[in-house]
Amino acid sequence: MLTVCTLLWDANRQSRDFSRMYDEEWVHKLYRGFCHNLTVPFRFVCFTDRPRIFDPGIEQDAILARCPDYGACIEAYRTEGPMILAGLDTVVIGNIDHLAAWCETAKVQALPRDPYRPHIACNGIALVPKGWTRIAKEHRGENDMEWVRKFPHVFIDDLWPRHVVSYKGHAEKHGIKGTRIVYFHGERKPHQLPHVNWIDENWR
Repeated sequence: MLTVCTLLWDANRQSRDFSRMYDEEWVHKLYRGFCHNLTVPFRFVCFTDRPRIFDPGIEQDAILARCPDYGACIEAYRTEGPMILAGLDTVVIGNIDHLAAWCETAKVQALPRDPYRPHIACNGIALVPKGWTRIAKEHRGENDMEWVRKFPHVFIDDLWPRHVVSYKGHAEKHGIKGTRIVYFHGERKPHQLPHVNWIDENWR
C-alpha cells in the first residue's frame, strides 16, 4: 500500500525563521489534502520528534536524529513500500491518483525540477517506489537535496508538466491551471496568503 509521509519537529537552533511555525494543524491540513485528492488506499505517516496527538488516520514514526534539521526528511526513506514524501508546506489541489500509480509501478523516484535551476532536481515532492530504503540507510548527514539527486530519478515536470509546481517559481506568477500539487519553500507560506483563493479553498 502507498504511504504518504511528512515530518514535524519542534523548532530548534537549526530552524530558520520561515519554518518555525509548524505544528499539528499543519499535519492535519496536509492529511486532509491527500484524503480529498486520492481515491486509492494509502497510509499517512508523520515522522516526529516526540509523541503527538493527531486526528484519526494519521500514524506516527520517530525521527531518530536528536536535534532534527532539514536533512531529517531523508529518514522518511526508511519506508519499505511505495511512498509520496511531502513537506508540511504543501497544498494538494487536484486528483493525484496518477502520482500514486507511479510510486506503485516505477523503478526510480520522480522529483521536480528545481524552479531556479531546472537542469537539476529538488525535493519539493518525492514520488518513491519500493526498494529505495538505501537512500536513508546510506545517508551520513549530506545535504538532503544534494543527496537525493545522487540516486537515479526522473523529472515529474517531464512526466506531467505543471502538475507539481513551486509556489514562488510558478504558481504565483503563472497560476495553477492543470496543477495538482503546489509546494512552498523559503519565505511566504500558505498561512501568510489567505487572500489567495485556491489556498483558502484547499488548505483547510
